[in-house]
Amino acid sequence: MAAEREAPSILGFPHRPEWGAAAHRKALAGHLRRCRDHAGIGPRQAARCINASESTISRMENGLAALKQAEVEQLLDVYGVRDEPERRRIADLVHEAAQPEPWQPYAHAAPPLLRPLLAMEPAARRIISYEPQLVPGWLQTEEYAEIVIRAAHPTRPAKEIAERVNLRRQRIEMLRRQVDPPVLLAVMDSEVFRRQVGTPGVMYRQIKYLLALLEELRCRLYLQIAPLSVGAVGAIGHPIVHLRFFTPEYLPDMVYLEQYEGAQYREKPSESERYQAVLNNLCGVASPAAQTPALLQAALATWR
Repeated sequence: MAAEREAPSILGFPHRPEWGAAAHRKALAGHLRRCRDHAGIGPRQAARCINASESTISRMENGLAALKQAEVEQLLDVYGVRDEPERRRIADLVHEAAQPEPWQPYAHAAPPLLRPLLAMEPAARRIISYEPQLVPGWLQTEEYAEIVIRAAHPTRPAKEIAERVNLRRQRIEMLRRQVDPPVLLAVMDSEVFRRQVGTPGVMYRQIKYLLALLEELRCRLYLQIAPLSVGAVGAIGHPIVHLRFFTPEYLPDMVYLEQYEGAQYREKPSESERYQAVLNNLCGVASPAAQTPALLQAALATWR
């Protein structure tokens, strides 16, 4: 007789408020889908149990719908989830999933296509970023960020520009967390430090800020600079961000691909692995992180 399948468990996903609402919602969404599959119940039957539509179940199981405690408890009853520690952990995750997202204080300024990245990056264990044109957003000074944002959105009102700058500037705070901060590895083309943004003074202060961050955030922030001599390996042309999470069994890798008027996300393992390989190649041909302070000092001298 075949052994009974082991029931899925969510106990491996901790209740971690600092990871943000989206991570809890996404982990719980996948767990609800696994519980339904384990119980042998179809989406339509599950929907009838909470007087909802099949599309509502689909949205709940993809992390796209708000999770209501009463509805989740009803589904757990139908799915045969009786274990009290499991149900307590699920209740904690439902509560955390309902908290404000990091971008919500800046809702008018946060581009909708950027919101999934902003929501998930606090839960990352490791972030790899490639930027061919500019200093990555996490690492920009206020004046550098304002010039870049205003250049991309020249018709936006000053208040919105200021909100976008504040949103961009606050993202670095996750690296200052006392408990399990993400590690950020940022790869930039050497041309980033030759391309003038604003005045020479803006560039000088931006590079000084990078040097200060490297000193402050040791073992949390690594910068690599890719020279033009890397050739085709570095000819990506657009920014890439690859997120890897503390709990990959609940949260798969996420890839963010930025474009001039939009963005795309990739979460299928085959796609995230492909972009991981691209970034690994870039890291391999860029100057080692240990050389970055000297390279930044040399770049600083050109903007005195």
